[in-house]
Amino acid sequence: MDRTSTEPQGWRRHRRTLIAASVVVVILGALLTTAIPRYVNLAHYGKRSEGTWRLEQIRRAQIQYFEQHGEYVAVGATPQQMPGKRQLPFESEHTADWERLGWKPDSMVRCQYEVTVPDSTNFRAVARCDVDGDGKMSVFVSSRDSPPQRTSPDDHL
Repeated sequence: MDRTSTEPQGWRRHRRTLIAASVVVVILGALLTTAIPRYVNLAHYGKRSEGTWRLEQIRRAQIQYFEQHGEYVAVGATPQQMPGKRQLPFESEHTADWERLGWKPDSMVRCQYEVTVPDSTNFRAVARCDVDGDGKMSVFVSSRDSPPQRTSPDDHL
């Protein structure tokens, strides 16, 4: 005898509803396991982008300073300590050099910035960021003729 014919009508409806709910839970679980890591990576990417746009500001300030004074300004690493996951104030013993260059961020920073002057015709500006605190630094470099570009690490967005 067929088992479904002896089951009450209401139980068949509940069973179908339970199966549909289980399918929905499985689908939502699969979506969340892929969406959450992507969202976190997107958030880190957004935070790391600070390095690129602030480095472009530094590059413009260096070019303008060179046009006015005929030299580039070397500036030591600022902030002194790497920010990591937390933002830090843009402070160090090199504040006077940043002021001489005419550049200072308007808020706390997620990256450490530094400028070297290898010769009188160029400069090298660097931003180092570790916004997710995993110890892998995202490094951005810029110069007079090169806009900011990420140089490392290759496996890290």
